[in-house]
Amino acid sequence: MSMAPPAPQSPYMLEKRVERARHRARRVLWVESAWSAVQWPLGLAGGYALSGLLRIPQSLPDTLHAFLLAGVGGGAIALAARHLSRLPPPRRSAIDRRIESRSGLRHQPLAGLDDLPADGEETALWQRHMERLRASIGPLRWGWPLLHWTLERRIGWAGFALALLGAVILAGPAAPSRLEAAFLPGVDDIDVPLPQIEAWVDLPDYAPGAPIFLSRDTTPPPIPQDAKLTIHITGARSGPHLLGVDISDVGVKQLDPGSWSFVTRLSHSGRLSVRSRGRTIGEWNFTIEPDLAPEVSWKKPPSIATDNPEVVLPWQVSQAHGVTRLEAQISLAAKPALPPVDLAIPLKGEPKKAEGSFEADLTESFWAGENVTIRLHATSRSGRQANSAVEKLTLPSRSFHDPIARALVALRHRFGLDRETAAQTADELRTLAQTLPSGEKGSTLALLYAAAQLDDPLAERAKENTLGLCWAVALYLEDLRNTDRETAQANLEIRAAQKAVQDQIAHMQALGKDGHSEAEQLELATRMKRLREALDQRMQALMQRSMQLGSVIPDMGADDGSDPVSRLMRRLQSDAANGHSDDALKRLDDLSKMVERMRSATPQDLAQIAQQMQARMRAQAQKATLHDLVRRETTLLDHVQTRLGIGQRNARDAQQGQNQDVSTMSTAELLKRLGMAPPPDMDEPQSAPPPQPPVLSQEEATAQHEQRRDDHAVQRALQMVARLLNEDIKSLTGKTLEGLTKADKDMHSVRQALASVQDGPAESAIRKVLKDLAESGQQMSEAQKGKNHGGGPLALLPTMGTGNSAQGGKGKGDQHQADSDDDESEGDGGSKADRDPLGRKLGKGHSGADTDGTIPDADSREKAREIERELRRRDADRTRPQSELNYLDRLLKSY
Repeated sequence: MSMAPPAPQSPYMLEKRVERARHRARRVLWVESAWSAVQWPLGLAGGYALSGLLRIPQSLPDTLHAFLLAGVGGGAIALAARHLSRLPPPRRSAIDRRIESRSGLRHQPLAGLDDLPADGEETALWQRHMERLRASIGPLRWGWPLLHWTLERRIGWAGFALALLGAVILAGPAAPSRLEAAFLPGVDDIDVPLPQIEAWVDLPDYAPGAPIFLSRDTTPPPIPQDAKLTIHITGARSGPHLLGVDISDVGVKQLDPGSWSFVTRLSHSGRLSVRSRGRTIGEWNFTIEPDLAPEVSWKKPPSIATDNPEVVLPWQVSQAHGVTRLEAQISLAAKPALPPVDLAIPLKGEPKKAEGSFEADLTESFWAGENVTIRLHATSRSGRQANSAVEKLTLPSRSFHDPIARALVALRHRFGLDRETAAQTADELRTLAQTLPSGEKGSTLALLYAAAQLDDPLAERAKENTLGLCWAVALYLEDLRNTDRETAQANLEIRAAQKAVQDQIAHMQALGKDGHSEAEQLELATRMKRLREALDQRMQALMQRSMQLGSVIPDMGADDGSDPVSRLMRRLQSDAANGHSDDALKRLDDLSKMVERMRSATPQDLAQIAQQMQARMRAQAQKATLHDLVRRETTLLDHVQTRLGIGQRNARDAQQGQNQDVSTMSTAELLKRLGMAPPPDMDEPQSAPPPQPPVLSQEEATAQHEQRRDDHAVQRALQMVARLLNEDIKSLTGKTLEGLTKADKDMHSVRQALASVQDGPAESAIRKVLKDLAESGQQMSEAQKGKNHGGGPLALLPTMGTGNSAQGGKGKGDQHQADSDDDESEGDGGSKADRDPLGRKLGKGHSGADTDGTIPDADSREKAREIERELRRRDADRTRPQSELNYLDRLLKSY
């Protein structure tokens, strides 16, 4: 190393260069002298590294390993410090000689720089001498340290280097990890087996599903937010730890001295790793799907129904994991501080995406006729909530024609909105009570009781009771104006019973789990019974009125409890008892609509019921006729198959070998009968010629001829019946059944085959006829779904859940089809779902093949079982060829 002298040469610059060179030369000389002092500490550290390559320190327990490392490190440091502290500092003369020798300077010019004149006077000659001396000093160098080796040390270090090289070669690729593990206690090298890890993700409650199991190299699928990650580690020498994404609330538990368990929630996407003793034993990159709030909005602005005073709420909602609750929150525009009215909108289950239109009768609310704001409020399965935009609407009000009823409703409206005081309302109630006719003692007492409650400051729920009594009396007076007293009284009792049931359901819902007690369920059953009795009285009044008008009305109160009202009430009670309060309230709303139709029944409704019942009777007669056609065609098929069994069928079966004893068949033939191809090396014996069909006797031929003639006549009659049935169905439904049209053509083929004494083609044609009749049954069920075609609900029984559709793409009146527990059609007189002519359910797709149109071959399953038993018997026979036994073993292992 060197330093170029500055130009021009000056005493000051030369002095700086010399001082800098002396400083660096001093360090080089110190390193040369320190080398001998640190050789033993370096040898001690090298020996420890050599032992680490041989996995000696890391094989010790971590505590001993740490003590050993501390002892070696401390000893090396202490030994080096001791030797280095005893080193003398380099002398000035030695430093100058090192610079002069490395810089090629002669005559020791550095020593002359410090010379002075003998007489102390600097003459011109002395100055000239010093200038020449300075000029002779060129670039200064100090060189690299020269490490001095003795022979013994060279031999020692060479041996150590060879041992270290051998250890590195022996360790191979594991050498770096072994050195790391040797100098870091608590860290394992790659030669130590990784601990066993078991990891899985339990999906959150709002997104149920099977656990997702993870391996070390698994890329997990997208996981819902707040899923629970569980990790079990076995065989770890010390506690592992988690690193990576932002995880909170990690539960760590040591199961035993070598096992740990981690439980945490996954809230953010990112990489998560498990490290143990310096190594990664598991690493996954999680993609977390955030649990977003539901998306809820209006399909259309809220409006008023055209045919009734109901509020129509078109809605749509979606959420990735399902919506559990949807409600409309109605607030009074003039007083937004008042608590809103929450109107629950029923959903089918917990849909991920749904839309529909909900209709609600809010005329009973004292907000009727007021401007309100409405917004939708949705709650997801995870508890996330969202609101829609706010819409404005004027609530419809019910029209009353009775003057006292109108006055009561107006008073109720003002009092409910706090536009009148309790005292003013009590005075007006007394005045209205005095204006009632003398025969209406019940209504008069009700109004006076309401006024007395308002005057009593200690009365509980006086305002609520007053509002309810005013509404009940107003409805009663309106019914009394339009109907007779008995009908009005029956309607009043029905409303009271409905209110009692609704209050009990709300009470059970408020109690929570305690609401499922036997006492609460018994109380609900009692109130339901009271409602049923009130409905029965109303139905009896309707039937008496129908008889007076000369119409016939069906008895809706069947003794077996199979009528729509009874079924709906049973489901309502079951939902309330099982804690499904929302479903119970929805069914109560359906029941209220049904009861309202009963209360407001008119002579036109009775006439419509009579027409519907007539159409229903015709539809039932058509179904019975189709059922009889199937039965008689099946009888014809039995006759044809019986004749084939005596002659032609025996010949055909003999040709196919179906009657041959399986014990006499070859193994290849048995496999063919099971629909399997025998192996190429399996011998197939020559098949025997089919036996000749037996010859019929004269008596048998005569009997078959007479039976065939009778069958021909029956088939002609059935063909005429099928034509008449098709015409009758067309007159009822306006549609011709394609299945009956095809059956007419196939029946003609049956007649031709019977006339030409061909039972085989006749059998095939009859099978086609049966298939056509099965299709006709499905088509008939579709054609008879309308109210005027023998199906649909009666005039007094509206479609359950009208307008409360919770399915995408469904419109008004589809909710009853979405109810999972409504396995019976409400609009078909309590009949089951679509059925074939024999009363069996019709399937869809391939599931509909098991009908009268498919007649299975006799004994086919038993024949297959017999062949399987024979194959097992042959597999147990060890005297058979080994190749055949091996094949049978492989074949029968799958059974």
